[in-house]
Amino acid sequence: MIPREWRLKPKESTRAQLQVISNLLGEAATVVNTGDPDREGQLLVDEVLEHFRYTGPVQRIWLASLDSRSIQKALATLKDNRDYANLRDSARARSQADWLIGMNATRAMTLRGRESGRDGVLSMGRVQTPTLALVINRDREIAAFTPIDYLVLQARLQHDAGTFSAIFKPSETQPGLDSEGRLVDGATAQGIMDAVRGKNGIITSVTREKKKKPVPLPHCLSSLQKAASSKLGMTAQQVLDTAQSLYEKKLTTYPRTDCRYLPEEQFSDAARIITALSGVSGLEAVTAKADSALRGPVWDTKKITAHHAIIPTGEEPRSLTAQEKELYLMIAVQYFLQFYPPMLYEAQKILATIVETAWEARGRMIIEPGWTGNPMKCFPAPAIRIGLRTPARRSHA
Repeated sequence: MIPREWRLKPKESTRAQLQVISNLLGEAATVVNTGDPDREGQLLVDEVLEHFRYTGPVQRIWLASLDSRSIQKALATLKDNRDYANLRDSARARSQADWLIGMNATRAMTLRGRESGRDGVLSMGRVQTPTLALVINRDREIAAFTPIDYLVLQARLQHDAGTFSAIFKPSETQPGLDSEGRLVDGATAQGIMDAVRGKNGIITSVTREKKKKPVPLPHCLSSLQKAASSKLGMTAQQVLDTAQSLYEKKLTTYPRTDCRYLPEEQFSDAARIITALSGVSGLEAVTAKADSALRGPVWDTKKITAHHAIIPTGEEPRSLTAQEKELYLMIAVQYFLQFYPPMLYEAQKILATIVETAWEARGRMIIEPGWTGNPMKCFPAPAIRIGLRTPARRSHA
């Protein structure tokens, strides 16, 4: 079933309000589209204007947050509503595709199911059906998976600079390996351990490379849901509802975003936000060392989609529930970390030979902790391992 013409019919419950809008449109010299800053918000307002065949000038206000400063800035930068036609068309295409595929496919599958004696509705959808297929296929892979035990040999090597651990690296011709190059034969493993135990070895290669671990980007909705689930035990819906509440309280920016970057134009707000929230309980430590002059890769307008990352607005949080407080701190800390330098470390790899067998040790030595040295970070600090320079002497398998 494909309609020749798409028609929208007002709900009975909204007719009175639509009449009010109709009257106001007749009096308006200019209309400002204040829909949510996304494609759905764009379509909702545009559909009303189309329904009443409004042809007057329409401007668009883009509000990523509801604090007074952001509202003033948005009011000063109104744009022609036609500039957002691509968002409207995208939302309309999504809506019509959902309707066409969901309704027609559901009806077809339900009828086919009834022919086979199956009662009830067999629901299908543009998104839900492919997603279900992914879940089913993965579940089948898990059910068909056959676990295979394999052995990892580790040696403790003594050196003038200290003791470190190395992992056995089998050659391609090493007996006792499976098709993926893993050691699976117990007798072979025992033979290797007996051969190297107590023997001297030679370090054949030491590689050092200075690297950076960048600051994690501010949260989008999905990353916030993942972090809050792991650290706070919140469900995805709880995170969305709580983030929406923080947004409506003008404490954070728009939550329904899939972007983790920030517009370059907002960089100038950083010092104000850091200062405004420096006295908030739980943010004292992270704001104390935040450098508002530090400009990281997060500031990239070209990477902004419909919305930017979720960040605090700078309004002082008050009267929050325990859950709101925890989620607010998670959002704020992630933002303030953008004003910390990256972690600098030296990645190290040591290759050693013991009785004609190869062993490898990997580790890293932190040079500058950067953002990882902040006690309020939302990620665990990387482990520190000792790097060695010269030959290993004795092994303990």
